Amino acid sequence: MNITAAYLLAGAVFLSVSCSKDNNNDNNTDAVTLQQQILSDVATNVCEDSYVDMHAKAKALQQAVTALTTETTPENLQAARDAWRAIRTTWEHTEAWLFGPIDADEIDPRIDTWPVDFNDLDAVLANSETLDENYIDGLEESLKGFHPIEYLLWGKESNKTADQFTTREKEYLTALTANLTRLATDVKDTWQDGYTAQLANAGQGSSEFETRQAAFLQLVDAMAGICDEVANSKIKEPFDAQNRALEESPFAKNSFTDFKNNVAGILLMYQGKFTQDGKGLEDLVRTYNLSLDSEIKAKHTAAIAALQAFGDIPFGDAIDTRQSDIQNAMDKINDLASTLENGLHAFVLQYVK
Repeated sequence: MNITAAYLLAGAVFLSVSCSKDNNNDNNTDAVTLQQQILSDVATNVCEDSYVDMHAKAKALQQAVTALTTETTPENLQAARDAWRAIRTTWEHTEAWLFGPIDADEIDPRIDTWPVDFNDLDAVLANSETLDENYIDGLEESLKGFHPIEYLLWGKESNKTADQFTTREKEYLTALTANLTRLATDVKDTWQDGYTAQLANAGQGSSEFETRQAAFLQLVDAMAGICDEVANSKIKEPFDAQNRALEESPFAKNSFTDFKNNVAGILLMYQGKFTQDGKGLEDLVRTYNLSLDSEIKAKHTAAIAALQAFGDIPFGDAIDTRQSDIQNAMDKINDLASTLENGLHAFVLQYVK
């Protein structure tokens, strides 16, 4: 080899190494940028937006209850029931990201504890205490929030009519919806006043999340956690006990809808969208592991399909008549949980630092 050729070869090697090193830096920069964008979009487009929506629907429920207690007609009763279902949908979606203020401030048990003992509810209705904010705050958790409101709107046998409301029931209903609205306001304000930034800026001075990885693991844990709650608590406990009294939303016959909305929330979080689309975990997974992305989506679809298979039958009836289908639904939801707990969790440990 002559001297000129040797110099040319050395130069080519140098350029090759230099370009490779620059490309690695670019890839690392792109990965960090994507991760930061995901956290920003999830914090704003998913979490904050969902609590803004929940607050608006809490106010709508409160207005519907005011109309009902002012003029107790069948039309106003239906409107209040529709408003309850609307906020319930949003709340059940948000249980797929049940962390932060909703957990730290114990909002979840204060608005969504079940089962409800209607005997205890009837005791509140029978006493002469003033149903003000302090009294409602001091009640047992199962005597406030979504399910006592549900009981008052539908009745024990799910067939309550407008002319059956007593003055005391209207007072309790008014106090409960005011309490729910206040708590929904607290959650919204806490996210908007700083917690959104805490999640969005994970690993960049956030006091809640020292690293991006910690934030991503929190998202994964929340998604897997709601799978576990739906399959192994909400469904399994009343199913194993063959006891309808343990059902989550029996008065409105809304339990299967609750379950489906819980599982639907997982995909909303994974894809980074609530009312508007953004970057989500999906975008990171698809960058490095298309088979994992396909597995998550396939198992999510299977879990939803297993719940949809019940059609309009209430969960309480399915306990008695669709036992193999209930077992299948639990299995499919647990399959999804396994992929999130193992596959997605391991993925985050590998690719997010």
